[in-house]
Amino acid sequence: MSSPLDKPFDLLLTGGIVVNGQGLRRLDVGVMDGKIHTLAEELSSMPARSRFDVSGRWLFPGVIDVHVHPVYSDNMEQCSRVAAFGGTTTLIHFAYARPGEGLVEALEKYLAEGQTTSRLDFGLHCGLFEAEKQVPQIPEAMKLGVNSFKFFMTYIKQRWYTDDYQLMKAMDILASQGGLAMVHAENGGGIDYLEDKYLIGPLASELHFNASRPAALEEEAIFRAICLAEVTGCPLYIPHVTSRRGLRPIRAARQAGQVVYAESCPHYLSLTEDILKQRGALAKVGPPIRSQDDQDALWQGLQDGTLQIVASDHAAKVKNPNVDFISQGFGSPQIETLLPITHDVGVNQGLISLVRLVQLLCENPARIFGLYPRKGVLAAGSDADIVVFNPAQSFTIRAGNQHSNVGYTLYEGRTVLGWPDMSFQRGNPVLVDGKVLSRPGDGVFLPTQPPGVFV
Repeated sequence: MSSPLDKPFDLLLTGGIVVNGQGLRRLDVGVMDGKIHTLAEELSSMPARSRFDVSGRWLFPGVIDVHVHPVYSDNMEQCSRVAAFGGTTTLIHFAYARPGEGLVEALEKYLAEGQTTSRLDFGLHCGLFEAEKQVPQIPEAMKLGVNSFKFFMTYIKQRWYTDDYQLMKAMDILASQGGLAMVHAENGGGIDYLEDKYLIGPLASELHFNASRPAALEEEAIFRAICLAEVTGCPLYIPHVTSRRGLRPIRAARQAGQVVYAESCPHYLSLTEDILKQRGALAKVGPPIRSQDDQDALWQGLQDGTLQIVASDHAAKVKNPNVDFISQGFGSPQIETLLPITHDVGVNQGLISLVRLVQLLCENPARIFGLYPRKGVLAAGSDADIVVFNPAQSFTIRAGNQHSNVGYTLYEGRTVLGWPDMSFQRGNPVLVDGKVLSRPGDGVFLPTQPPGVFV
């Protein structure tokens, strides 16, 4: 690697506090050829083609959002643009193979779209909807650089469901191929019955929504998935954990040494079920937003390592809260507020440290999906994906200043302290002065790999 004396830095950031998963320190950051070249206490006298004084700012590794659905109102290009406004620099999208569609066919379609339209670097998870036909295709799909495969233990009525036979078969294949199983863990049959009981007929109401998807059925499905993964020896990833009860089997499995990873999401960490009374179907997500006690337990899980990642679960769906609740889709826009909400609730309220924030949003996602140390850390030789975060900037979130196509936010009127000033990907400007400068096609595809360590 060239010495900084041989030629100017392409980018130089001075005066900031570098925050990594191992600690924080005041360091200047010099970038060359898309990589971090030098981190040192004083580089301001060095020549640079572009330089910024970032005194008073935190320098985070680029945020990696591993839970994105680019198939609703925001496509892959739009997801990358909206994410960039919030300080995210890498996305891992769910690429779903619909019934009648092969895994390779589906992945190639998403890959082509991302390579031509994404403003940010991206990877793919593959989601299966027709398990009996699609599970045998997993080894061929993995050759495209996709290492993680998602299965639904719920949504039987929608025909998204993967039964235990096919789930165990898939886990067996993934274990032999070095892959990772991901499951939406809720008991599908039990939930379908409770939906018929509570959400159909003259007494149907959004106020019964949580009763139709209780935490006990989340816990049961998580436990069942962990048992199947244990038998097959397959690494397991549980997205969007919502409840105290859901944490119990995850914590027990990890304490026993089983390779189980789990995430939660900003809406579960910052909102309670009261949001349904306020926003109706706009707050209809699956699994549901639960109680304050559940929220407190999730933060404890992030503190003690039971949960390793916070991701957005961005599912931007246009909804009409004034019509039948049941007919409205599951999901909400979350990608732009992932970092600010997690920072404001977690760090500003003393629930986690800045270092833990970076572990949850940057380092652990990179480690679990095999992108570390290219991504997820500010270190010499790593991609120069950098977020310049201003902890003193107050920002009031409103639908009018958010950029998703859906036109609403669950955080309407909420003021947070801390917002990204700038971001860079591989040394190139992404967000500057409130404008996204990266262009469609600037992002590169990132093949994911088996996790290098047990996080």
